[in-house]
Amino acid sequence: MTTSMTPARPLLLPHIREAAFPGDTARLVEIVREYVKWLDMDLSYRGFEEEMQSFEKNYTLPSGMFFVAEGDGEFAGCGGLLRHSDEVAEVKRLYVRPAYRGLALGEKLMEAVIDKAKSLGYAKLVLDSVPQTAFAQRLYERLGFTETAAYYANPVPGTRFLELVL
Repeated sequence: MTTSMTPARPLLLPHIREAAFPGDTARLVEIVREYVKWLDMDLSYRGFEEEMQSFEKNYTLPSGMFFVAEGDGEFAGCGGLLRHSDEVAEVKRLYVRPAYRGLALGEKLMEAVIDKAKSLGYAKLVLDSVPQTAFAQRLYERLGFTETAAYYANPVPGTRFLELVL
């Protein structure tokens, strides 16, 4: 008899919804920290701890927002939007937990972020993507993102900066 090391698939396909604060705050901070641990990076140079400490303030409109993929009572993934200016917003913290990969949740989360950015009147989305996120980079390209100039100093070597004109 062979056993698989792959986690069991969720019973229900996760659905995408906007995060609701303060009810979702702790679970969102937890999944974002899990994502950063998966990246195996120190994001202190980008103010990560400050971002986590003021999560609700940063990710509540008009400054930003978050989407969650929720299934079987847990968060399967997340993705956010952070305002840079009246015309530009940044995609933040797109992540799908390993047990939920292969269900197109990353794409569904990105579509929700893009749709929301359009409805809020943004003209462009930007994002940075480190080498560990090569799979996500292919998703971004499929969705129409293209290379753009760096929008902050001293990125991690190999970081790609992408934009999508809405």
